[in-house]
Amino acid sequence: MKKTLNITYTISTILIIIGAFLILEDNFYGIIILTLGILFNVLYRYLTLDLNLVKKPQWLEILRGFNILFTIVVLTGFYLDWEQKINLLIVAIVLDLLLNLKEVSFKKR
Repeated sequence: MKKTLNITYTISTILIIIGAFLILEDNFYGIIILTLGILFNVLYRYLTLDLNLVKKPQWLEILRGFNILFTIVVLTGFYLDWEQKINLLIVAIVLDLLLNLKEVSFKKR
């Protein structure tokens, strides 16, 4: 299961990056690819979220739950054509990276 989750996270990251580049070039498929990437990311975050820690006030898990909701709001911003959608996407990605820093590793295992 862990290997499947790692693959999901990698695919979501690649799709988000490709989708963002295509959106910057005004390509129609960029929104679809970005949506798939964000949905994979939200799925991964939801599956790795420890709900027992959310019930007990653990700030890091509460912030991770908030980040999932914020990412979904940013995704709806792309469909509603918000003016600051790219800036909100950058904030959501940076927040995601900061909250889940232990998953970002360049070491070989």
